[in-house]
Amino acid sequence: MRQLIQICIIFLALTLFGIASLVYSQGDVEQSNGDTKTAEQSQEKQTNEEQPTVEKTDEEPNPLESRVNNQGEKIGNLESRLNVLEIPQDNLLQTIVLIFGVLTILAFAVFIFLGMRINKQHLNRLDARDQSWQNRFNESQQQLNGRLQPIIKQGIDMTQKLEKIESNRSGISQKQEQFLSTLAKLESRIDDIELNILSVEPDPETDSIIDYQSQIASIVQEAQDWMDDLADAYRNGEPIDLDEIENPSPSQKAILLLNSLARDLHLWKTELEQSGQTDSNLIDTLTYRETDIRDKLNEIRGDRTPTPKQLQEPTDVSTDTELDDFQNQCNVDIGRFEGILSGYEQGREVDLAACDEFILQFIKDRLFNGVARFVPFDKLPEQLDRFLQFVGYEVVPIEIGKTKVDARMHEIQGSRQTGVEPGTIAEVVLPGLQRKTDGEIVQKPVVIRGE
Repeated sequence: MRQLIQICIIFLALTLFGIASLVYSQGDVEQSNGDTKTAEQSQEKQTNEEQPTVEKTDEEPNPLESRVNNQGEKIGNLESRLNVLEIPQDNLLQTIVLIFGVLTILAFAVFIFLGMRINKQHLNRLDARDQSWQNRFNESQQQLNGRLQPIIKQGIDMTQKLEKIESNRSGISQKQEQFLSTLAKLESRIDDIELNILSVEPDPETDSIIDYQSQIASIVQEAQDWMDDLADAYRNGEPIDLDEIENPSPSQKAILLLNSLARDLHLWKTELEQSGQTDSNLIDTLTYRETDIRDKLNEIRGDRTPTPKQLQEPTDVSTDTELDDFQNQCNVDIGRFEGILSGYEQGREVDLAACDEFILQFIKDRLFNGVARFVPFDKLPEQLDRFLQFVGYEVVPIEIGKTKVDARMHEIQGSRQTGVEPGTIAEVVLPGLQRKTDGEIVQKPVVIRGE
């Protein structure tokens, strides 16, 4: 840009110089024309003056007169020269004014150009600053979104768990309402019976009929509640007892294994709660893992689960034998409903690859590593070994102070000066797992090396 401005200034200067040269050339031409005229006039004067001289050749020259004539001629020459020089002086003044005007316009143009350039530079700096702030804002927004994603995911998980809890609470509330409604009906019926008893005279036969009827109502209510509890437990993903199956299909084997895992896990947690000497973190871990198994069973069972039929109260029971027969019939109905649930469970089809992957991940990553965080290595519970047998795993054997540290088999977390032999394992941070068949390490134990 500076070179361009310099070229423009040089071009304008050359133009001005050309114009000035042209003006000066015109002035020189006029001056030359004036000098020519003056020379002609002087020649004419000299001719005119010479003629009298020729005529008076015979007369004697006057010295004073000749000097006066010479001075007159000199004054005439000076006047002619002054007249000639007046035009170039005027042309020079016009040229100077013209150059000054052009330079003024050029300076004004340069001033405007420099002002526009400074303004453009200022706008560019403002744009760069705005872009910098925009980039910082975008980076801050991306970092905030990255931090919010785990919180949002955790909130979604908590919301889903709360929805399940709310669903269970609503089911319990409905069951309580049904129980209160049934209780209110029974109380109303008892009140009616008491009024009838008071209004009639005592009759042994009528008393026996009333007693049988109340027992039948109690049997029906107990059987109905039992079947309702079985249906609710099945819908909540609780395990059920399945009959032995000859030549089970792969889907049936997977379902049997899931129910067995859920049943053993619930039994293990119940024993720990009854002992009262276990860390609450371990019980919480088992509770979460039990929820994982139930969710998987619910996924396999689907939404359309069997529902129990409604039992009817007979009105013709009048003897103990008939009452026992009705009790047996209710027990048969309960057993039949359990068989319906078992048949429905065994008839489910599962994705074997996804199910095997879930069982392996559940036992290895969730259950084993979750329990091992809260239990010392030398006090791992026997129940944990039973769960590892389902997938053919066992704990990598380690003897503190005797087993040598090997990077191929152990993950070394650090070193510490202890009383054990240097180079041996001083502490097991997290136990490892290996296959029982070939001893291949599937999870390296995390250890501290002794120094």
